[in-house]
Amino acid sequence: MKKAFVLAALIGLSSVAYAQEQTKTEKAVEETKSDARKAKRELKKDAKKAGDDIEDGAEKVGDGIEKGAKKTKRGADKAYDATKKEAKEVRDDVKKKVDDK
Repeated sequence: MKKAFVLAALIGLSSVAYAQEQTKTEKAVEETKSDARKAKRELKKDAKKAGDDIEDGAEKVGDGIEKGAKKTKRGADKAYDATKKEAKEVRDDVKKKVDDK
């Protein structure tokens, strides 16, 4: 009888110890999951900020390119007009010389 009681007590204590160990493990797993969720949120937030910064930078580059293109177009138009004017003057000059002969 004593042996059965001692054996039952040992089984009961070992199952309590196992359950307590299981609880510690579950708690550690839950803490790890919680930390992982926090890290995931931080990564998402950082990625969003980086994406926004990249988008802002790209818009500034695009604006700069458009501004440069407008300046280049104005310069090209001026050069074209000057060339056209010069060609007209040369044509008129040649025509005058041909008419004079």
